Amino acid sequence: MLFFRALLLRCPVCGEGRLYCGLFKTYERCPACNFEYEREPGYYTGAMAVNLVLSELLITAITLPLAVNTSVPFIPLLIWGMTMPIIFPLIFYRHTKSFWMAFDHLLHPVTNERIFFPE
Repeated sequence: MLFFRALLLRCPVCGEGRLYCGLFKTYERCPACNFEYEREPGYYTGAMAVNLVLSELLITAITLPLAVNTSVPFIPLLIWGMTMPIIFPLIFYRHTKSFWMAFDHLLHPVTNERIFFPE
Protein backbone atom coordinates (compact mmCIF):
# COMPACT_ATOMS: atom_id res chain seq x y z
CA MET A 1 0.00 0.00 0.00
CA LEU A 2 2.83 2.37 0.88
CA PHE A 3 4.64 1.84 -2.41
CA PHE A 4 1.37 2.17 -4.33
CA ARG A 5 1.06 5.65 -2.80
CA ALA A 6 4.60 6.36 -3.96
CA LEU A 7 3.74 5.23 -7.47
CA LEU A 8 0.78 7.64 -7.49
CA LEU A 9 3.01 10.44 -6.08
CA ARG A 10 0.92 10.78 -2.92
CA CYS A 11 1.77 11.45 0.72
CA PRO A 12 3.30 8.36 2.39
CA VAL A 13 1.34 8.99 5.60
CA CYS A 14 -2.24 9.62 4.48
CA GLY A 15 -2.18 8.79 0.77
CA GLU A 16 -4.42 11.78 0.05
CA GLY A 17 -2.13 14.76 -0.40
CA ARG A 18 -0.12 15.29 -3.55
CA LEU A 19 3.67 15.56 -3.36
CA TYR A 20 4.21 18.01 -6.20
CA CYS A 21 2.84 21.49 -6.80
CA GLY A 22 4.72 21.85 -10.09
CA LEU A 23 6.71 19.70 -12.46
CA PHE A 24 9.68 19.38 -10.10
CA LYS A 25 8.62 21.44 -7.05
CA THR A 26 7.41 19.55 -4.00
CA TYR A 27 5.10 20.90 -1.35
CA GLU A 28 6.78 21.54 2.00
CA ARG A 29 3.90 19.81 3.80
CA CYS A 30 1.10 17.47 2.82
CA PRO A 31 -1.99 19.50 1.87
CA ALA A 32 -4.23 16.88 3.53
CA CYS A 33 -2.51 15.79 6.79
CA ASN A 34 0.17 18.52 7.14
CA PHE A 35 3.00 15.95 7.24
CA GLU A 36 6.39 17.61 6.67
CA TYR A 37 7.91 15.95 3.60
CA GLU A 38 11.57 16.86 4.04
CA ARG A 39 12.99 15.57 7.34
CA GLU A 40 16.23 17.55 7.21
CA PRO A 41 18.41 19.48 4.76
CA GLY A 42 19.83 17.04 2.22
CA TYR A 43 17.05 14.53 2.82
CA TYR A 44 16.62 13.79 -0.88
CA THR A 45 20.32 13.16 -1.56
CA GLY A 46 19.73 9.41 -1.42
CA ALA A 47 16.86 9.73 -3.90
CA MET A 48 19.17 11.57 -6.29
CA ALA A 49 21.77 8.82 -5.94
CA VAL A 50 19.16 6.15 -6.64
CA ASN A 51 17.98 8.14 -9.65
CA LEU A 52 21.53 8.36 -10.98
CA VAL A 53 22.27 4.64 -10.50
CA LEU A 54 18.92 3.58 -12.00
CA SER A 55 19.43 5.84 -15.01
CA GLU A 56 22.99 4.69 -15.61
CA LEU A 57 22.08 1.00 -15.33
CA LEU A 58 19.24 1.45 -17.78
CA ILE A 59 21.46 3.38 -20.20
CA THR A 60 24.08 0.64 -20.00
CA ALA A 61 21.48 -2.10 -20.54
CA ILE A 62 20.20 -0.32 -23.66
CA THR A 63 23.44 1.02 -25.13
CA LEU A 64 25.78 -1.94 -24.68
CA PRO A 65 23.81 -4.42 -26.83
CA LEU A 66 23.34 -1.75 -29.49
CA ALA A 67 27.04 -0.87 -29.48
CA VAL A 68 28.06 -4.52 -29.86
CA ASN A 69 25.70 -5.03 -32.79
CA THR A 70 27.59 -3.96 -35.94
CA SER A 71 24.40 -3.46 -37.96
CA VAL A 72 23.35 -0.44 -35.86
CA PRO A 73 24.54 2.81 -37.48
CA PHE A 74 26.94 4.92 -35.44
CA ILE A 75 25.13 8.28 -35.64
CA PRO A 76 21.80 7.10 -34.12
CA LEU A 77 23.78 5.29 -31.43
CA LEU A 78 25.69 8.49 -30.70
CA ILE A 79 22.48 10.54 -30.54
CA TRP A 80 20.83 8.03 -28.17
CA GLY A 81 24.00 7.92 -26.08
CA MET A 82 24.00 11.70 -25.72
CA THR A 83 20.31 12.17 -24.95
CA MET A 84 19.62 9.27 -22.56
CA PRO A 85 21.81 10.65 -19.72
CA ILE A 86 19.74 13.82 -19.82
CA ILE A 87 16.27 12.36 -20.38
CA PHE A 88 16.27 9.38 -17.98
CA PRO A 89 17.10 11.29 -14.76
CA LEU A 90 14.39 13.81 -15.61
CA ILE A 91 11.85 11.04 -16.24
CA PHE A 92 12.66 9.21 -12.99
CA TYR A 93 13.10 12.32 -10.78
CA ARG A 94 9.60 12.57 -9.32
CA HIS A 95 9.16 8.87 -8.67
CA THR A 96 12.58 8.31 -7.09
CA LYS A 97 11.82 11.08 -4.58
CA SER A 98 8.42 9.57 -3.91
CA PHE A 99 9.77 6.05 -3.44
CA TRP A 100 12.57 7.42 -1.25
CA MET A 101 9.97 8.98 1.06
CA ALA A 102 7.91 5.77 1.10
CA PHE A 103 10.94 3.64 1.95
CA ASP A 104 11.98 6.09 4.66
CA HIS A 105 8.46 6.05 6.08
CA LEU A 106 8.56 2.25 6.09
CA LEU A 107 11.80 2.25 8.12
CA HIS A 108 10.97 5.28 10.30
CA PRO A 109 7.18 5.61 10.65
CA VAL A 110 5.80 9.07 11.32
CA THR A 111 5.40 10.38 14.84
CA ASN A 112 3.23 13.26 15.96
CA GLU A 113 6.10 15.75 16.26
CA ARG A 114 6.52 15.66 12.45
CA ILE A 115 2.88 16.50 11.81
CA PHE A 116 2.04 20.14 12.37
CA PHE A 117 -1.33 20.76 13.97
CA PRO A 118 -2.36 24.40 13.49
CA GLU A 119 -3.94 25.95 16.55
